[in-house]
Amino acid sequence: MTNDVNASALVHSLEETREQMTGLLDEFVQDTTGVTHAVLSSRDGIKQVHPSHMTSKADIDWLDELAASASGLMSLAKGTTGPTGDKRPVQQLLIERSDSLFLLTEAGVGNAFTDSGKSVATVLLVLATTDANMGQVAYETGRMVERFAPFMTTPIRLLGQVDGVA
Repeated sequence: MTNDVNASALVHSLEETREQMTGLLDEFVQDTTGVTHAVLSSRDGIKQVHPSHMTSKADIDWLDELAASASGLMSLAKGTTGPTGDKRPVQQLLIERSDSLFLLTEAGVGNAFTDSGKSVATVLLVLATTDANMGQVAYETGRMVERFAPFMTTPIRLLGQVDGVA
């Protein structure tokens, strides 16, 4: 038995996908105790999706900085040789500061933005309060990534594209 699926019906526009992911991040921040922000960026440090309430120029500049930092930190962590002498995938990276906690994880690879199937991995950065239960935050982050990883992607940008748009 075969299932007839219209493949083009599964492909969403970049803007539609971004709106859906914004809603997902907004819900995650609202529903996860201790979480204050969540930012999805491309592996090369370009902000892709952020909470809908962050719209001022100062917010956008800060989110751009966070996206670039998250990407760099994940890259460093992935390039670090472990005690067994080899490099292994990074599950999650936790940074503790006096004002907040940062949790980073790779968020997925898929073809949510394009019908060509070409996309790159993304990095999810979750910020939490210093008194947050990081075990619970990490668990909820992992659950969200597991459920929505196919949609947390960044399309491969062609020369001349900005934010995945030609």
